[in-house]
Amino acid sequence: MKLARLLVALLIVLTGTLLTVIAVFSVRPDISALPSAPASLTEPQPGSLRIQWLGTSSLLISDGQTHVLTDAYFSRIDKLSSVTRPMAPDVTRIDAALKASNIEKLDVIPVLHSHFDHVLDSPWVAMRTGADLAGSESSLNVGRGAGMSEQKLKRAIPGEPMRYGKFEIIFLLSDHVPQAEWIDRLTGMNETIDAPLSPPAPIDAWKEAESYTLLVRHPYGDVLIQGSAGFVEGQLDGYKADIAFVSSVGLSRQPQGYVPDYVRNTVGATGAGTVIPIHWDDFFVELDADTPALPRVMEDLHASFGLLNDELEKLGTTLTYMRPTETIYFSKSPEQSAP
Repeated sequence: MKLARLLVALLIVLTGTLLTVIAVFSVRPDISALPSAPASLTEPQPGSLRIQWLGTSSLLISDGQTHVLTDAYFSRIDKLSSVTRPMAPDVTRIDAALKASNIEKLDVIPVLHSHFDHVLDSPWVAMRTGADLAGSESSLNVGRGAGMSEQKLKRAIPGEPMRYGKFEIIFLLSDHVPQAEWIDRLTGMNETIDAPLSPPAPIDAWKEAESYTLLVRHPYGDVLIQGSAGFVEGQLDGYKADIAFVSSVGLSRQPQGYVPDYVRNTVGATGAGTVIPIHWDDFFVELDADTPALPRVMEDLHASFGLLNDELEKLGTTLTYMRPTETIYFSKSPEQSAP
């Protein structure tokens, strides 16, 4: 009887713990009150770039003729607990996402670093759309593991432009946002993927390798993409951007002074006048227009937004917000004609 009572008590404790964990991960920031992007960005206009945010740091940028998609990640592994199991692309979700965004042909997929939420699907999307895969040698090894031909793999050389149509793409060395030491160990921070990687593979196989800032230049406007909220001091000095997509996740957990340095070395360095936060959505939930923010226990969304906005106001600009799958139309000069 004593053993039975002990087992029942243990079961109650474990059940209570599980319910508590579920409850904690169910608490999410409310994004319903975030202001929408202004009509000047959401109304199609001639002579503009079409930019669609597809969650995490996946951005589809097109001038109508050439199409660039960063960090194609559509599998969005279900549930945080799924990262304890080997990961592989979810072909059904990839195809559904491509269909939903009318993506049939892409020219290049730049990968900003090699964690699973940036590179896992990128080779499969590249092969489905005919795109090149561009990035670090580690990212290219993921392409090799997926069966991509060497002709479609483009090694990023920091500062050296890649050209596709009227686009000029420049990778610049950056850094990952600082995070807990145990997460660094789990996700292979500053480690490389040294051989072709074929999924399924565990989370620690998708190592960070190099992290990049990406500049996408075009006559209609120059776009800065910061896929993780890290930076290298002075790396963007001398470069210009008109619009910046900057990762905000993790900023609320950084020491005092980090966010001012982050903004100064990204938005401030390039002079971007329009700034949009990215990579704050819950990438363990399937992508659609209602995809929520990361759970509060993982990210204090509004604190991160507030810290960003405080620094941007000193530069004379404020955050513009997009929801997952939303599209904007951007041009530095509305008078420019269509291509």
